Amino acid sequence: MDRIKIALIDDQRLFREGLAAMLKSVDDFDMLAVHENGNVFLHNLQSMPERPHIAIVDMSMPEINGVDLSIALQRDFPEIKIIILTVYNQEVFIHKMVKLGVSGYLLKNCDIEEVITAIRSTFKTGFYFNEAVLKALKNSHKYKSSVVRNTNNIPILLSDREAEVLQLICKEFTTAEIGEQMHISARTVDGHRNNLLLKTGCRNTAGLVLFAVSNGVYNAIYP
Repeated sequence: MDRIKIALIDDQRLFREGLAAMLKSVDDFDMLAVHENGNVFLHNLQSMPERPHIAIVDMSMPEINGVDLSIALQRDFPEIKIIILTVYNQEVFIHKMVKLGVSGYLLKNCDIEEVITAIRSTFKTGFYFNEAVLKALKNSHKYKSSVVRNTNNIPILLSDREAEVLQLICKEFTTAEIGEQMHISARTVDGHRNNLLLKTGCRNTAGLVLFAVSNGVYNAIYP
């Protein structure tokens, strides 16, 4: 079983220590770092012998907030996936953070089982978007058109294969699972994924999901 290395950055001591204790008890999790301050975390990352796969980040913190910390991690440590854990449930915040490249967005009133699911899903597929996030991304789309446009608002054309790969990515299929579903090799799947990143201008898998939902390539069903 692959072990998932985690960092937790949250300035609320009781919440931080309680969540850290629960995550430490999960068999396949390794808690590498627990910090109340994003600046300390960024500084310690430089000398850590192992870096986390996933950083769980609060939005509202002193010195450096979750937005600025996410930007810094995307710039300097892009291999670290970010899950936002916050009290802010406004759709504008969700859209902003996903557009910045975070891999998940959870509210602090969610249960621990969803946090664990989000961590495992992000480690496995590169993102975790629950129904609330998918709905927010869909509602954030202000300009509807039959033309698909990339992040620079340039019209692009996706092949049928690329569109199919993108839809399976949105359904949280892994590279191996996509290959099995489409009867193609994992290397071919990676080729389609790289083409999608180039065409759309997205940075990562989470960005591809945002692109797909916003442009109607993937139509999520909401309750």
